[in-house]
Amino acid sequence: MKRLVLGIVLVSLSVCAGKEKTPYLPPYEPHSSVSPRVQEFLESSRSLNWGADSAAANYDALGRKVKSSRTVNTHSFIPRQVKMNVQVSSLNIPEKDERTISAEYRYENGVRHYWLNGVSVSETDYFNSIQTNQSFYIPSYTASLTAEEIYSLLNGSEPVYISEIMEAEDAAAYTQILDTTRVSTWAFANGYNGSGIGAYIAENGCPKTSVINTANFVQTTLCASGVTKHATSMVRIFQTTAPNAVLYQYAQGESPNIASYPQIEIGFHSYSVSGDSLYKINDRDLDDFIYANDIASFVAAGNQTSSTGSFYVTTPGKALNAITVGGVYPFTNNYETFSRWKNSEVENQKPEIATYDYFSFPNDAHFVDDYNSTYNGVSHGTSDAAAFSAGVMADVLHQHPFFKHRPEMAKALLITGSTKQIANAVSFDQDNNSAAAKGIPLYEDLGWNTRSRYWRGANSCCFTGDSIVFTETGIVKDKRYRIAISWLVPGSYVFTNKTVSQDIDLYVFQDGEIIALSISVENSFEAVEFTAKSNSDLKIRIVRYANSGTGNVALGYNFWYE
Repeated sequence: MKRLVLGIVLVSLSVCAGKEKTPYLPPYEPHSSVSPRVQEFLESSRSLNWGADSAAANYDALGRKVKSSRTVNTHSFIPRQVKMNVQVSSLNIPEKDERTISAEYRYENGVRHYWLNGVSVSETDYFNSIQTNQSFYIPSYTASLTAEEIYSLLNGSEPVYISEIMEAEDAAAYTQILDTTRVSTWAFANGYNGSGIGAYIAENGCPKTSVINTANFVQTTLCASGVTKHATSMVRIFQTTAPNAVLYQYAQGESPNIASYPQIEIGFHSYSVSGDSLYKINDRDLDDFIYANDIASFVAAGNQTSSTGSFYVTTPGKALNAITVGGVYPFTNNYETFSRWKNSEVENQKPEIATYDYFSFPNDAHFVDDYNSTYNGVSHGTSDAAAFSAGVMADVLHQHPFFKHRPEMAKALLITGSTKQIANAVSFDQDNNSAAAKGIPLYEDLGWNTRSRYWRGANSCCFTGDSIVFTETGIVKDKRYRIAISWLVPGSYVFTNKTVSQDIDLYVFQDGEIIALSISVENSFEAVEFTAKSNSDLKIRIVRYANSGTGNVALGYNFWYE
């Protein structure tokens, strides 16, 4: 563990047990490979005799280094017409805008205040200055390929990972929930309802149009999976939480068109494709999608259907840049017994937030969907928590445009705003050593009483030496404070090295002493909660403890005070 200064009382400490911090992070050296199932397909398609026409390979199809220059025949496959449906993912790090930007935002007495690169600016000048014409990034595509075509991609100049297409599984007192989370009394009552915000849902099934608000819903797929009660419930929950937002539906794995109007700012994924410990290509794809396109994305933590299961958070909820949402039972304020919480092989903490997941719409018409399941207006599961959280964020973006296209800021804000204690949080999530996911976000603590900053640019930007240092003023003794930082990481780097590309820590000083710190090993966020010891200013120090040199700086900071 990192050594701590003796004699200092640490109010908040976040360290991943069992894993040493190290100032070294490996470089990014991608090479093409395939999943075990695709390897089986290649082996079954290869003839027993090697021909003379062959291509040299330094790695085998699984990505393992080979000691010899063994050659692989690219023209001896039988039968040629046999194809496999695969997902092809580029392993190149997505390009991002490398302009150096630091920004600060405060909402005081109903007035928005902006600073850009240390200078106070108007709202119009702020948004005009941060505009970018960066092209939309699509992390992967699906195709039906022969073994010969797969080998051609593996031997190409672009590093790729080729895997089977994994099938998705659904992870599935509404007025009471809106009231308890303050959405009704603080968002709706002040006119914030998602107006002008675009969001997308990744869902193969389609909602029953007679149940939802079709005026604010755009069906972009052909509904090949038919009408389902799950899709209906997800759309219903989102639209109830952000009634004026426009929701676009895309099939699982399909990238949304962010040029839509209103522009897509949020996505949510209420499905799972795997519940083991592995950080999979679908997690990587979502990480790179968020990293490149700056869309805040919410994912269900997953429902554990067996009491003997492993409780690993399901894919794509392992994505570090995503906001993974656990489920809380609204009648006890405890984590649901089925809500998944176990971390992946990367050991980053999941979920980052949790909220209510049991919704009832008693006035909805009942119907039988295309799979003979009955929709009765009731829905229960971590899917519901993800849909609800996306709706809450749409309301926040309506109130605070500063957070648009800043997914790192969205995560930091939701962590600091999770102020309603979950009764069994400490005992339930056994590998959570941070201040995150121990409370439920309340809208009053998302929309008010916060201060926000972010830093963006090339990997070499923003830190002086290894640190960013600034001061928070107006501190009141014995008041409670929450601070979180969050940063984006390239999914391709995580997929290759099974660690973060930058290890960043958070320290809070008052009167010359450390009063709170968070120094985890594998998280892409840090969070603290503390009580001020005096009225003195706080010194905030953000330290980049280790840096691989891969990926841009996209670092967000949020400060909440009661």
